Amino acid sequence: MSGFATFNSQPQLSQNTSLATLLHRADDLARSFNQHHVQSFNHVQLVASASGQLQNLLSLPQTPVTRSRPEGGMRERGMVKVQETIEEALAGVRDGLAKMEGDVEKLNALLFEADLFLATPSLALQHGLNPREALTHVSGLFAQYQSELIRLREVLADLTTEQIGVDEFVEEWRTMKEVDKGQEAELSDLVDVLGAWGSSGGLEVEMS
Repeated sequence: MSGFATFNSQPQLSQNTSLATLLHRADDLARSFNQHHVQSFNHVQLVASASGQLQNLLSLPQTPVTRSRPEGGMRERGMVKVQETIEEALAGVRDGLAKMEGDVEKLNALLFEADLFLATPSLALQHGLNPREALTHVSGLFAQYQSELIRLREVLADLTTEQIGVDEFVEEWRTMKEVDKGQEAELSDLVDVLGAWGSSGGLEVEMS
């Protein structure tokens, strides 16, 4: 793994920077990662389709290579083209991963900015927002998407080293398991908080 989460210098907050803007940027980066994942899955499907074509070609009778036909027959020529398609599709998958890594790097930079609001709470509180809650939100997004990026890289490595087949590769790439897991955990925590709030009579206090 590259050291994409390492930065030598921390950003400085501008007087024009609001905590609400920072949170909006974090959510935009999460959506950008999601979009890049969807786009990369198109290339994953192309890998699967081309791999199926390759298997079909392998079942055809082999044509001997001769001086008059050095490229072989339809089977051999088709295999060359299909293998080129697979390599191009895999390059598209890697390009998508690079874009997702860029989104994670930017989320990490925002994490530093959110942390700086803790040192200057007046900048955050003037907008009616809690800097600690903002830091928790941004750090949660960073953790989820960093874990997802690592998982997807490992899935691709498993395919290229033939530890998994194409079908398993497609299934592993279809959904963002680490992000879904993180969101489920957040929802569970929210349910617990609301349950504790309700059992303590919070609803009656709010309505009185």
